[in-house]
Amino acid sequence: MNGQTTNSLKKTSAPSTAWSESVEPGEQKLFQDFAREIAAQQREVAQQTSGPPLRGFHAKLHVGLMAEFRVLGDLPLYARFGVFSQPQVFPALVRFSNGEPAPHPDKHPEPRGIAIKLVGVPGRKLLEGQEDAVTQDFLATSHSVTSTVRNARQFIAFIRAARNRYTLLFTLARTVGFLESLRIVLAFARTVPFSRVRSLVTEQFSSTAPLQLGPYAVKFTVRPQEGTAAATRRPRTDNFLRDELADRLRKGDLILDFLLQFYVNDTRTPIEDTSIRWKPAYAPFVKVAQVRIPCCELDDPDARALSAAVDQLSFSPWHATEEHRPLGSVMRARRVAYQTSSALRGHSPEPTRLPLSG
Repeated sequence: MNGQTTNSLKKTSAPSTAWSESVEPGEQKLFQDFAREIAAQQREVAQQTSGPPLRGFHAKLHVGLMAEFRVLGDLPLYARFGVFSQPQVFPALVRFSNGEPAPHPDKHPEPRGIAIKLVGVPGRKLLEGQEDAVTQDFLATSHSVTSTVRNARQFIAFIRAARNRYTLLFTLARTVGFLESLRIVLAFARTVPFSRVRSLVTEQFSSTAPLQLGPYAVKFTVRPQEGTAAATRRPRTDNFLRDELADRLRKGDLILDFLLQFYVNDTRTPIEDTSIRWKPAYAPFVKVAQVRIPCCELDDPDARALSAAVDQLSFSPWHATEEHRPLGSVMRARRVAYQTSSALRGHSPEPTRLPLSG
């Protein structure tokens, strides 16, 4: 596994609470304009596929599943906030996806995503009109443009420029400058082992951008439990990642570890600059929960119906309580973009209990 996992922080002082956000003037208008562009893109993809509008990103669903989110006991005191306040088990839904706005064969080089929705979470939620929801979402990707850009402004500039890959560097340079555009493009190029993904289960998924944990700031990682079998080589068909996952689930339960990293300082663990990786040497992983996906048959009619129902839901980092408020410009941009995208799709209401009725 990448990085180290430790609970040794229990014996040391609590992490820093000196983090802060920096809101740029005019960023709300920037986010609203970008959200409208994403909605236009969704309509264009819908026309091309002769179907309903898909998500603005992570359009291709591999599968939606029932799961359990088990919060571990004996956590450090400063990790015991929000859903991690005490040992407990939340019923959950898990959505595995590819990262782009349009569905592609699984061999296409792109990020992979996991979205986890806990159900039965008390407390007032942050999204307008959903304050009484009982859900809490955690979204993470295997790789992302977000990890190469410094902030939402650069992310938006990259997405706009990438519409023509032949002029990407030139177009991006006009917005962020030549040196920054070169840095972003080279960093993105280094993250393109996407096509070598052999299994969704053996991927490591990161939140990329931070969120609150009570008075602290954290990033989270979802990765396979120690001892998870490596992926076997198989023909890279259009849906080979789903097929590989189906084979695993026929044999038994799948367990994923859920880990946190705590803010240290603005240099090593910045809030706004998502291009700087929070290195485990400075911000060790602390395992706080496990996700258990029970053994099942993905081609069973009930499983397919559940997967379709999960795909109709909205997943957002802003499906959250104040104790898990998303932080930084990338997260603030997601609030606007995800709401606009979800409204266009006509998503299902937040679930109040599991299993889903359909």
